[in-house]
Amino acid sequence: MKKKGGFYLFISWLIPGLGHYLLGRKKEAVVLFLSIVYFFVLGLLLGGRFIGPNEGSPLTIFLTFSQFGNGILFFLGKLMGWGSQVTVSWSSDYGTFYLMGGGLINYLIAVRAFELAEGIER
Repeated sequence: MKKKGGFYLFISWLIPGLGHYLLGRKKEAVVLFLSIVYFFVLGLLLGGRFIGPNEGSPLTIFLTFSQFGNGILFFLGKLMGWGSQVTVSWSSDYGTFYLMGGGLINYLIAVRAFELAEGIER
């Protein structure tokens, strides 16, 4: 029986791995959740910052979209003021890329939860 894939897509994006957990893939869900949290925390520890879209720079739209992929971690980070500092260290760019990478990977995790819920196999 197919389940509602859109729900699992959304819930897995919002809380990384939760879609997999609700689909009965508990070990996989824990690994996915810890991986995204690791990317997020490491990005912040390296001085990464959240980038907002700027007019005249289309690339910042992609950067914002990729960081938005962290789901609730993104909102928590913005609410707490994390990633808003201006840093000049060599590691801050790496940190920003970790924040972006975690978001992009979480999008893939959410799409996979959708596929599992809909019964789509590769």
